[in-house]
Order: sequence, then structure tokens, then C-alpha cells
Amino acid sequence: MNDITIRIAGANGDGIDSSGDLIAKVFLNVGLNVFAYRSYQSIIRGGHVWHQVRISQNELHGPGEKINILVALNQDSIDLQSAHMAEGGSVIYDGSKSNVDALKDRGLNLVNLPMLDIVLKNGGDPLLKNVVAIGAIMKMTGIDIGVFSDIIKSKFGKKGEMIVNNNINSAKAGYDDPAVKNIMELKGDGKKRYMMDGNTALSIGAFASGCRFYAAYPMTPASGILHWFAAHQKLGVVVKQTEDEIAAINMTIGAASAGARSMCGTSGGGFSLMVEALGLSGMLEVPIVVVDSQRGGPSTGLPTKTEQGDLLFVSHASQGEFPRIVVSPRNIKESLYVGAEAHNLAEKYQCPVIILMDLYISEHAESINTFELEGIKVDRGKIATKSDGRFKRYEITTDGISPRSFPGTPGLEFIAPSDEHDEYGNLVTDFNAGIDKYVGIRRQMHEKRMRKIDTMLKEEKGVFVPDVSNADAEYFFVTFGSTTESVMEAVELLSPSGKKFGIISFKYLMPLDVEKTKALLSGKKLIDVEYNFTAQLAYLIKANTCIDISHRILKYDGEAFTGREIADKALELVSKW
Repeated sequence: MNDITIRIAGANGDGIDSSGDLIAKVFLNVGLNVFAYRSYQSIIRGGHVWHQVRISQNELHGPGEKINILVALNQDSIDLQSAHMAEGGSVIYDGSKSNVDALKDRGLNLVNLPMLDIVLKNGGDPLLKNVVAIGAIMKMTGIDIGVFSDIIKSKFGKKGEMIVNNNINSAKAGYDDPAVKNIMELKGDGKKRYMMDGNTALSIGAFASGCRFYAAYPMTPASGILHWFAAHQKLGVVVKQTEDEIAAINMTIGAASAGARSMCGTSGGGFSLMVEALGLSGMLEVPIVVVDSQRGGPSTGLPTKTEQGDLLFVSHASQGEFPRIVVSPRNIKESLYVGAEAHNLAEKYQCPVIILMDLYISEHAESINTFELEGIKVDRGKIATKSDGRFKRYEITTDGISPRSFPGTPGLEFIAPSDEHDEYGNLVTDFNAGIDKYVGIRRQMHEKRMRKIDTMLKEEKGVFVPDVSNADAEYFFVTFGSTTESVMEAVELLSPSGKKFGIISFKYLMPLDVEKTKALLSGKKLIDVEYNFTAQLAYLIKANTCIDISHRILKYDGEAFTGREIADKALELVSKW
């Protein structure tokens, strides 16, 4: 078999997440591509959770669909997951804990592995039963047990020889158990690959581009960014876990005003609290990066599930008008480079940049063949180094961008007010409001800030236009952010249908190069694919281009799209076109 899906299922607190990571590393280390995704609930112990790892010789664009090997750690896992089994799939279970009578007539390979007894007889921790199962998986898939030994030595070497040996012996016991048979051979190419989730990739990219301040209140699914920066403070990063999201974005504005590349992160509920300060950054023209990793809403909604319901919200958040950039990375590797690009764009155009993630891209992990940090460039935009007199921090310029200065630079001091102001930062409100001169200044300053949008579109050629694949296709999926990978898999699955599908995918959503986008979309048969109920991308497209994408595949139950799901619905739509 060239493409298999393994799912380990149990309860919160059973070590499901760490077991899934170990399974992924086993196959990564032999040179296979992996794609890992997990489902969990917002409780510390109990409930039902699973971690799924898909393995293939080919590049992967999704977590897989039917389960080829299920590790069921309790009865719930048998009852809830058996419906997802592939034909002829294998179920590893502990007969002392689970009953599989309902599965005996389904043609499944039932492997009764006494995981708990094996661990206890060897004096090990009961949690090591998961490791016994990993050993069995290695035997079933033809992977040498030595691969696991190397991973354990690397992962737990600092915890002592006893911990290492307990893990290795537990895995070997599962590998050697007579109930376990070799049923397939998975062969890797031996090439080195990296594996990371979207939050980690974004953090690495931001750091590589010079981000040295990060503030956040922990909120799923953006917390992984806080974890990464907190773990790397020794590299010279200032990390603030704040009392709330209001403090987080205001500290980020303060740090950016002091000259540091600064970022904050949250999910939709936390972003709601950041909205007023987002407008402050627009008025002060302070370059900040804000991450909104979306989850199911509204309110607390589905805190551990995915959605793309914040697109219109972040596009119009805060009162008044000011330039902003909204970018939504489409895969893990792109998340890394977006982490760097966002800081360059924020400083170049002195405006907030919002990175629109979601739980699916933030938390799933996949293998990456290569990435180059050395190629990341830093562009800090217009920096004033001297002044002939009073410093015009908000100088009215033809491109809308005024030179900024760093605090402490002699002669370049300025006032930074949240009220409307003149070129020096002096207020045009209060006792100046309504006087003709200051009415004119308000108009000029507002126009100056908004001119940045035209400058962006002129200077960043092709950036604010969607990408097109299979340009000669008959039908095109229209998508943004994390849905793009699932759509890519759908296109592959649709290839034998005889109908050719392409993809028009948006990475940058604001500003939009309206004329070029309209030209790309016009005259094509379009199918919108999004994780929301109201087709927010289609709404944004119609508002800007007057093109109405009426054929839609929408999902809003918190679960990730599969390629097969999209492909089947696309064929249904096409049949009625």
C-alpha cells in the first residue's frame, strides 16, 4: 500500500496526542510523507479524542478519510470509530478492555493485543500501552523496530536510561507479540523532511524576519504561537502572557512604537476585544501583526474545532476607515513565509497586518521537504535618520507613507495621538474641530493614509491577486486559506472523471486588486469552497467585482473538509449546471 491512514483513539489524558506524534515521527524518519490531524474536546480528562496520521510516498494534502489501522484504547473507540474503517482495515484493541463482537462479520483484521498486561508485567507505566501499540503498527507496516529506538533515545535521552529502556522494551513487546502480523510494506525514500504545524511554522517565519516581541492571552487554537515564543526567549524574544487580549494588542502597539517588530495572537473571541486598539494602530500608523486563528463561533462556540467565519469581521473590524492587509496562508510551508512577509508589509506600509489562520492549519502537522530561512529578507520601510527642524512624523506624501523614527533619535521626537492630527501630530480635534483650516487637514490626512492602498497594489505586483492552477480547466474551485489543500486533493480525485478542474486560491484578501481579480474570474464556471455558512469569500468577491459565485460547497460543523467530500459534491453540482 502506498497511502495509509492510522488513527489512535481513546480518552483525554490517555496520551493520545504524544502517541500520534511518535507514530508520525516513525514514518517521517524512514523518508515518508506524513499528515497528522487530531480531534479533541475542551476538557482535561475523559471524553473521546483521536489523533490521525496519514502516510504516503507522495505529497499529501489532507488527513485521509477511511482508517486502515485503528488503535482503540477503550470501548468508546470501538463504538465511535468502527464506522470509519476502510475495507479490510485492522483494529488493534485490548480484549480485556474492549468488546469487538459487533465487528466480527465486517471483514476487518482484529488484533487482540493485551497492551496493559504487557506493560504491567514489565513494571512500566500504564500509559506505555500506547507505545506497545506503536510497536505493533511498525510490525504490521514493515518498519524496523530500530527506527523507534532511535526516536526514543533522541526524545527521552535526557530523562534517563530507565525511561528510554521502558519505552523501547514496550514497543518491542508489541512488535513481537504473536497476535501481530506483517500485512503491508511501507518504503520511504530516506530523504530528510521537517514536520511542523502551522503555528510553529508561522512563529519560525516571524522570528526569522526579526519579530522580537510577542503578546497573547492563551486562546485555542492560537496558543501554540505563544508556546513557541515562550520556549525561545533565550534567543532574545520578549514574550508577554497578558491578562486579556486588550492588553496584548496595546502592548504590541507600544513595542512596535519603540521600534521592535511586534506581533500578538488570538482567536475570534479575543480579536473582538482587540478591535478598538486595531483602529488605534491604524490612526498612529504603527506597524503591527495580529494573528486570528479561527474556531467555531459565535461566542465560545466550538473552541476545539475549525471554521473560517471571521473573514468579513477582520476585513472591517474597528470604526472608521484605515488601510489594513489581510493574509490567509494556505499550507504549513506558506505559513512560515507569511510569518516573515507580514512584518515586512506592516513596516513598509505602516499599517496593521492580520494573519487569518484557523484551527485546521494552526494545529495539523505535515512533512515539509525544504524551507530556506536564509532567503528571508527584512524590509523596515521608510526610516528617518535626521531632521532639518521639527519632525513631520505624519508628513503628507504622494504614496501615503511617511518616514517614521525610533524613540531616542535626536531631533526626531513626535507626538502620537489617537485623535486626528496634522503632520506633526498636533490635534485637529477639540477646540480646532470645525474650523476650515483643520477640516482641510483632516481630509488631507485621511486621504494620505488611504493612498497606501494604491501604493501597495502598485508596488507589490501580483501579490494581491489570487493564484490560478490548471488555467485551461472547465471548472474552477474558488477558495482561500486552509481549504486550499483539501481542494487540491479533490482536484486529484476528480481527474478520472473526465472533467477538468482548476483552483483559484486567495492568499491575500485585503486589499484586493479588483481589476486583475475580476479579469481572472470573469467567464469561468466557479465553485466556492469555504468553512462557513454565509460564503464570506464569495460575498467579498461580489462586493468588489460584482461577480456572483452561486455554486458553493460550504461546511460549518467544525470538522475538516476531506478531498473526497469536496470531489463528490463538485460532481453533483456539475451534473446540474
